[in-house]
Amino acid sequence: MPSFETSTIQFFLRSFRFKYIIEKRIADGSLKREPAKPMKKLFRKFSIEEFTLLGRCVWAVAQKISEPHFVVLFLHGGEYVGNVSKQHWDLVGELVDKLNALVVVPDYPLAPENTWRETYEFVDKLYGMLLEKYSGKKFVFIGDSAGGGLALGFVQKLRDENGKLPEHIVLFSPWVDVSMENPEIANVESKDMILTVKGLKAAAEKYAAGLDLKDWHVSPIYGDFTGLCPVSIFTGTHDILNPDAQKLSDKLKEQGVLCNYFEYDGLFHDWVILTFLRESKDVFEKLKNILSEQ
Repeated sequence: MPSFETSTIQFFLRSFRFKYIIEKRIADGSLKREPAKPMKKLFRKFSIEEFTLLGRCVWAVAQKISEPHFVVLFLHGGEYVGNVSKQHWDLVGELVDKLNALVVVPDYPLAPENTWRETYEFVDKLYGMLLEKYSGKKFVFIGDSAGGGLALGFVQKLRDENGKLPEHIVLFSPWVDVSMENPEIANVESKDMILTVKGLKAAAEKYAAGLDLKDWHVSPIYGDFTGLCPVSIFTGTHDILNPDAQKLSDKLKEQGVLCNYFEYDGLFHDWVILTFLRESKDVFEKLKNILSEQ
């Protein structure tokens, strides 16, 4: 069962009809905003380097003294139309702290000004630069929501091109099928307090820009997973994307990919970015144990 603090947040999300606010902001374009910058508390605690790639900001966050165990490429959620948020920076801080990782956070191209093609090109260029700069380091890809879909699709592209795969892929509440055609979604939508099918489909059309919504570049669940690195999935049963997370786990295992699947009863979409929740802290502990074995 959800913790008291989680149940309290769920009550307010439902009371304020939060998911319909998000749906409206996707439709009118107001979900897109300037990327949130790292907060002062992160600058006090960590070393933060900011640089520009293809005209967009990228931040690299690490412990000030200790040598990082991993380089994490973190791809934020936002339905491909919303930018990195303050809550994402809270999550980044936890990843740096708990994993002793150098976490790279790109302000990657968003729809509707850009499509999946420009987004992939940007991530491809960034990853190539990181491989050169941090040669010899172990890499981990982490993505929440849409960022999880982007991470999984990009790794399939790397595999097809014989590129260097990360050691692990971590997906928080991943959006891996933008077509939203899984019939099981209908059983979950009324429980979801963050997202609606209508809102997600509107965002998907902007991002795909005419590409078949079941093409693996935008819906990586339809791709081939053979030869991929291990994957860890964290999902909640009150998440509209939960049925596809379950389906993804099954497909990964069927195709011989090591997959850790963690399902939290009653948890809503992308709860992990609320880092103060008991369930989020549990995720960080699980993740620390999993990656310590890499």
